[in-house]
Amino acid sequence: MQIVADGVIWDGNDAPIEHRTCVRTNVSLASDGTLYVAFRWGSARESLDGHEGLMASVDMGETWEVRFDGCGMGSWDGVPGEVKGFETFETAPGELLGTGLWSDASDPDAPFIHPETQGLLPMRIFHTDSSDGGRTWGPRRRIETPPYPGSPCSHVVRLSNGSLAQPYEYWKVYEDPSPARPGARILLSHDDGATWDEDVLVAEHPDNALYYWDQRIDVHPETGQLVAMFWTHSPVTGEVQEVHVAWGSPDGRSWSIPQGTGLPGQHCQGVPLGGDRLLAIYSRRSDPPGIVASISEDFGHTWDRAKDLNVYDSGVGTESGASGSREQADLWADMVAWRFGHPRGVMLPNGEAFVVYYGGDDTVKSARWARISPGS
Repeated sequence: MQIVADGVIWDGNDAPIEHRTCVRTNVSLASDGTLYVAFRWGSARESLDGHEGLMASVDMGETWEVRFDGCGMGSWDGVPGEVKGFETFETAPGELLGTGLWSDASDPDAPFIHPETQGLLPMRIFHTDSSDGGRTWGPRRRIETPPYPGSPCSHVVRLSNGSLAQPYEYWKVYEDPSPARPGARILLSHDDGATWDEDVLVAEHPDNALYYWDQRIDVHPETGQLVAMFWTHSPVTGEVQEVHVAWGSPDGRSWSIPQGTGLPGQHCQGVPLGGDRLLAIYSRRSDPPGIVASISEDFGHTWDRAKDLNVYDSGVGTESGASGSREQADLWADMVAWRFGHPRGVMLPNGEAFVVYYGGDDTVKSARWARISPGS
């Protein structure tokens, strides 16, 4: 594998303060060849001015334009709030469906994570539509996930049977003192997003001995089989585990038990490259910190680590919580302090993988891209 080109999508260094930090990057490819990169803008990685941003490229990443800036649009039904994440997906030529995560900010002094219970402030998953290339968006539609307080893990995924899947995960509400029991689920829509009437469990450890976080789901281009990759954490030892993977039926209704991959990462996106080839893009916190790509020839069952590629080298020192045991409160603090991450990718028509991520230092974070040739 090799990087054939790379560059910057959004440079936070010379940006206004409310656009100084660009995180939670995501990418999708439209039928007309436009690349859409959505993310969260704000003055800090966690700040009350967090809002959605969307940029687009029509020349495979060489140049970029701002398509949407949600600054100042955080309130919902009169309640102050912020948008913590945003992703887009083309449901039909010229039609974009946006998935976002809104968080209640009515009490500006309340931390997002409760310092005692480790519960999260009230959140809402929402969908919104655009028919003009992401320049304007319709009203937010709340996507319910009862009884789970959910947050989206990615944009929607089109299954081989035509249904849509919305991946999400759940934790616990703000004042809940009981132990968390997180898991990964998907909502299914069989009417192109008009309703989401089927809720499927993807992964939840029966003994709560492993947390399967931040699932990223992709589709085998020929068989329709689904593959989900998880940032995996052990609450028993307090340590990050290897990336785990599970496979799902083409209709999304049944899933295998997650198993270890040997990949030493956290957030991990699988990118199907045709046939059984699968590229994994993940954040490696341990030294040396950076973004890494690994490749599998059997759709994630084994990985050819000799071909690993460093996509991004952080260069600003050891990451917070890079090794050793961490309590849950420490983990939340680590996440706020990270200087890079959230790698995502899509396959381009020429067989290359287009990868996005954010990187920077303690105060400024920019969105970046790279095109990877997987080789033969």
